[in-house]
Amino acid sequence: MTSIKKITFQNKIILELFPNVQKLLYSYRQIESCSFESGGILIGYENTRSRNFTVANATRPQPSDVRSRLAVQLKSGHYMTMKKLDSPYGYIGTWHTHPTQFPTPSDVDLADWKKCIQINCNTTSALIFIIVGIEGFRVWLCDSTTGYIYEGIAL
Repeated sequence: MTSIKKITFQNKIILELFPNVQKLLYSYRQIESCSFESGGILIGYENTRSRNFTVANATRPQPSDVRSRLAVQLKSGHYMTMKKLDSPYGYIGTWHTHPTQFPTPSDVDLADWKKCIQINCNTTSALIFIIVGIEGFRVWLCDSTTGYIYEGIAL
């Protein structure tokens, strides 16, 4: 995990995921049967000319988060971090874990993503969502205008 991971979506948008973010995601995998879900906010920016995205950082789980084996609720600590960011960096999505080999979004995840898009209010053309499983992570992009969700494919 020493290089930028490039992920493409069917709508031709490319996501660059920095190595420090990849390392953070892997460090919170739910490998043990007693591990709780973890999550955080993805920090980066959208290149307005190319419409490509860069995830340069992410928040770690906060002590105030509500966590269980199958759920996580992000609390205020993540949003306090957002207030300290300098342009062009900002909120571009969320990440969380699932206790499965290769994760798929649950109905709760999909509803939450739609809510995030509504709250985003066209700050970016899309939001990025990452679910980390035991063996790896998967990435989705949700278009802010259409609400359509695209799954990413590593280049």
